[in-house]
Amino acid sequence: RAIVSSADDIESASSFIGLMRCGAVPVMVDAHLPAPEWTEVAKAAKASCAFVDQALRERAEKITGVYEFGRSTKAGMLGRLLKRDRAGYPAFFEGIVPAAPPEKIDEGLDAYIMFTSGTTSRPKGVRISHKALFAHLGTLSRQFGYSGDSRILNVLPLSHADGIVQGPLVALYSFATVYRPLEFSIQRITELLDALYRERITHFVAVPTMLSLIYKLWQGHEDSLSASGDLKTVISTASYLEKEMWEGFEQKVGVRVSNVYGLTETVAGGLFSGPADSGRRVGTVGKPVDCEAMTALDDGAPAPDVEPGELLLRGDNLMTGYFEDYEATAQALAGSWLHTGDIAVRDSDGFYSITGRKKNIIVTGGLNVQPEEVTEALKAHPDVLEAVTFGVEDDVSGELVASCVVLSPGSAADDAELAEWCRGRIAHYKAPRRVHIFEDLPKGPSGKVIIAQAKKMALEAAVAAENAAGDSVIEKVLGAASAVFKSPVKELSERSTTADVAGWDSLAHLQFVVALEEAFDIRLDPSDIIRIESIGEAERIVREKL
Repeated sequence: RAIVSSADDIESASSFIGLMRCGAVPVMVDAHLPAPEWTEVAKAAKASCAFVDQALRERAEKITGVYEFGRSTKAGMLGRLLKRDRAGYPAFFEGIVPAAPPEKIDEGLDAYIMFTSGTTSRPKGVRISHKALFAHLGTLSRQFGYSGDSRILNVLPLSHADGIVQGPLVALYSFATVYRPLEFSIQRITELLDALYRERITHFVAVPTMLSLIYKLWQGHEDSLSASGDLKTVISTASYLEKEMWEGFEQKVGVRVSNVYGLTETVAGGLFSGPADSGRRVGTVGKPVDCEAMTALDDGAPAPDVEPGELLLRGDNLMTGYFEDYEATAQALAGSWLHTGDIAVRDSDGFYSITGRKKNIIVTGGLNVQPEEVTEALKAHPDVLEAVTFGVEDDVSGELVASCVVLSPGSAADDAELAEWCRGRIAHYKAPRRVHIFEDLPKGPSGKVIIAQAKKMALEAAVAAENAAGDSVIEKVLGAASAVFKSPVKELSERSTTADVAGWDSLAHLQFVVALEEAFDIRLDPSDIIRIESIGEAERIVREKL
């Protein structure tokens, strides 16, 4: 097993593919993870070598063989000016004697391991075999009609299945071209739309949150997706796609949206709604393709049509199991079916719709968050006595990560400090957007926190906080920024920007906009939203609207 961790997509993807072809097992680790989480994943993988950026070298010090990307091969001012000191992927293998890859690799062996969100003490590694990978790549290629003429735009993170599988891997399999022109952010939506048009993209892979942002902010670029006539379908994946959003996007854009349901455990997909009419129904996740599906009642019996049950999947695209976690593997693959943890209903025509989750996973912006992982990070804070985490509905990201905590007597810690503490230990998207501090948490007879009551307390506290905001424009703007970005007001100013506020990412940006609109009873135009790159700019725009 070999860790691959780089901020450079070309280096990440080419190393990942090269390792698989050699019969090694790559483990992609997000280069942007905080050090503690990165180290936990690397430790759980039990890797014998690592391919990492220079900045990550210290994190990989306990791994036997560490190879650095971007090693310097040219010194001097001229070399630096020409940027030739950054060798990149080809020079990475200088001094290494080429060896022929194996003629054949056992299809039952692991192609890669992808670690999913899990507790910091036990990350869960999904083992995908060569058989499962190639079976599903064939499914994706046939389902979306990929060929040598296809141009796929996918800017999802390569450390997630939908990024690497529905991007570089399926492109290589289908002789297609994959485009990754930028790292997605709300300020770069117009650049993304320009790329869709300029590169004559045929397939655009995105998560619902991205589609929602494009839908709301594409003013002046209305024909970017349809004008060239090349875009065959927009592929929505990773989280729930609301029917209203789906219909509105298609009507406004004039391009068909296909909805994919899948998990890391199914390589990427499993059920497809579109693009063909025969397998498409808006508001559903469609039908199983090249696999079987059923819904099961609590006793394991098949659920009748239109009656909810846990969605089970079976087929060649399923994982082998969880790396060195035999108990979790046995539970997930009980009875030779993958138990997804999602609740679904099947209609009389065979279309499935997701109605809820049996598991308590939070899906925020298409990314899965285990609430226990967030709770564990909070409890590691020296002043936190109790904590509980859950998801709350949000129009932008689907769900927000919210936590309720009880502090030790005399503690001066506040919500911003606790959120920042989490961002230093787990991925930023997992850190709670809302932290509510209480003297006690509601518990049942067994002493377990009652989630429903804690969530109600949190919602009431959020409303009270909004009503207590300051009266001046700048006070309200700073208050909204502090609440959304979980940064202390005293650390924010008019000069604070998207670059130096840790919690200010694309999802938080739109939540900040919503908070401003509600606080001042105004409506911001798409051009206003994109212009906001600092607290001061937000204040100026608000004043223009008053």
